Amino acid sequence: MNAMEPPEASMHYSEGALSENSEITVDIVIPDNWHVNANVAADEFLKPSSIEIAARGIEFGEPKWPEPIKEYNEVLEFENLVFKGHFQIKIPVKAVTDGYDSLTTNATFHYQACDNSICLAPASVDIRIGKNKAGISKANSAADLKKNDEGNGTQESNNAASVALLLFFAFVGGIILNLMPCVLPVLSLKLFSLIKQAGQSRSRLVALGIATTAGILASFWTLAGIVAAIKAGGGAAGWGMQFQSPGFIAFMIVILTAFAMSFFGVFEVWLPGSATTKMDAAGHKAGLVGAFFTGALLVLLSTPCSAPFLGTAMGFAFTASTPVLFLFFTAAGLGLALPYLLVSAFPATLKVLPKPGKWMVTLQKAMGILLIATVAWLLWIVNEQAGGRGVALFVGFILGTVVVSFAIGKFAPPGSSFAKEVRLLIVCALAFAFAWFAYIAPQYEKVLDERFNARMAQQVLEDGWYRYTPELVSEFAKAGKTVFIDVSADWCLTCKANEAAVLSDKDLLQKLDSAGVVRMKADWTRETPEVNELLYSMGKSGVPAYAIYPKGDKSKQVVLPELLTSNLILEAIP
Repeated sequence: MNAMEPPEASMHYSEGALSENSEITVDIVIPDNWHVNANVAADEFLKPSSIEIAARGIEFGEPKWPEPIKEYNEVLEFENLVFKGHFQIKIPVKAVTDGYDSLTTNATFHYQACDNSICLAPASVDIRIGKNKAGISKANSAADLKKNDEGNGTQESNNAASVALLLFFAFVGGIILNLMPCVLPVLSLKLFSLIKQAGQSRSRLVALGIATTAGILASFWTLAGIVAAIKAGGGAAGWGMQFQSPGFIAFMIVILTAFAMSFFGVFEVWLPGSATTKMDAAGHKAGLVGAFFTGALLVLLSTPCSAPFLGTAMGFAFTASTPVLFLFFTAAGLGLALPYLLVSAFPATLKVLPKPGKWMVTLQKAMGILLIATVAWLLWIVNEQAGGRGVALFVGFILGTVVVSFAIGKFAPPGSSFAKEVRLLIVCALAFAFAWFAYIAPQYEKVLDERFNARMAQQVLEDGWYRYTPELVSEFAKAGKTVFIDVSADWCLTCKANEAAVLSDKDLLQKLDSAGVVRMKADWTRETPEVNELLYSMGKSGVPAYAIYPKGDKSKQVVLPELLTSNLILEAIP
């Protein structure tokens, strides 16, 4: 079948400080031998081109379209109005409010592509600042090319500065991630790792710090690779998306239960060494390996929520090219690893910790209890998604992990045949994989679908909140109602913290109701196209995310920070 490649599209603001006299230029390039209908259709069965644009704190006026080309179509037997090749749409800036952010500008160009014999179904292309540079038609004059290069040159330098700033945001966001509620489940791993390092030599501390950082970066790069693969396949990806996967939650439940059993002394995974220094060598290697996997687990369990600065940076990174995506994930990883690197470089900071001793055995068991609490948190996520039936399926995995832990402790203790340990681990891993794919996953997905479909059928949720749908927003916009949107997920601890501390406050809810503000919740516990699009429009790649539409107008969208206060919400309401 004939098909047109999506048009190349980019946009840039006029030079100078952003004001009511500014405008944004959208460049569109239609592939050769194709055209799109003009913004005014020549016949009722043709879909006219249109454009939507929004940015935080910026109000736009009506688009100024180029003069359409009149072209006689022999098949349709009438004169059509079209755009082809390279053309520009000028959109004036109508108003700019305090706290505006031009980097959140995004637009959607809607079009219907046709050639001389066929018209395709209507389609659209999303455009972001700095996303890609529109090409220039070969038919343009040399003067036009030169002029275009000089505008593009200024825009590229502006984009480079913006990307550098966002990279810094990613780095700072990674640092702040250490302080977010999301890291509470791995607090025991972090604390015990630091205590075990106290009293070590400087070279040993440096090695452990580098190993932890390597584990953090390895996890971030793995996530970046998964995101790049999803994007290449035409899918949508977001920050913390791994918690949308039941398989990931099951894997983490098994790993954390096994860690807890190890902390309780049920079993020990050991590495072989020489005959005379076996345990010493194994302990040395295991220490570095343990530091690496502590870093890896730290990332996997601390990314269900977005930290301040990190949300804005990753909102850009998830729409950028693969190399830029990896660059942003590296910056965030280095920010998360910074405390460990500082401890390694300045070991004097560990003097506040007591020296290692027998007391660590008791502490290790306490850390095991915290890991079991983390498993309970994951089961709570399962309960929110699939109820008691889903929890029962995952409890079977936990019991299986406990049994396996005792089996390894009995049949493959340290000093026994290392090959026996490896064989036992492989057999157990295969058994868990078979149980998951053959029975648990199909049953869990069935329960999940039933509950999710029932939830999606609800329009009004608890305490006067509405379930988010674009159609419902449009209805409230027609009534001139201001809309407050809360985008959250059951697995997001920062979301739950904001809900408990702010969004459940009766005084705030009463003030919102008195002001006629409609409250809406968008659920990202499981990925849906409509919530993906909402996050994209907000310039976010993960949750929590909050926005206010004054009188339902999306073009006047106000995006709030990840950590909320009642005053922040009330001040943003017109």
